[in-house]
Amino acid sequence: MGYPDIERTRDGTSALRRIVEAYAGPGADLRALRRVVDLCREMQDAIEDDYCLEKIRALAEYSAELLSQGEHRARGPLSGIDFLRQQIRSALELLQSRLYSLERGRRVGGELAHAGFGAIHAVKR
Repeated sequence: MGYPDIERTRDGTSALRRIVEAYAGPGADLRALRRVVDLCREMQDAIEDDYCLEKIRALAEYSAELLSQGEHRARGPLSGIDFLRQQIRSALELLQSRLYSLERGRRVGGELAHAGFGAIHAVKR
């Protein structure tokens, strides 16, 4: 049993990852930026989870900074591009982990309900 909201969000994260990895820099890539904005909007529309929405906002911000500027400010030993890619990868990993947790929770909840535990819970109330 699939979960359309989780699958749509996963598809968006995969597409976003491909865009970010393909960015050669330096220089703005407004076409890629437009696609990232659309993907982030689609993901926000798909999922109703505050943590996921927070990570999607972070992805949008870091991606916008990466793709919209010609020069990226270095942060410590990392170049600006490497820093932004690192932040994007981190947010993607956290988002993927949360999607996995949401899916797992739904599956376990569905299995318990199917096994009759939902009826027991309803009687206790």
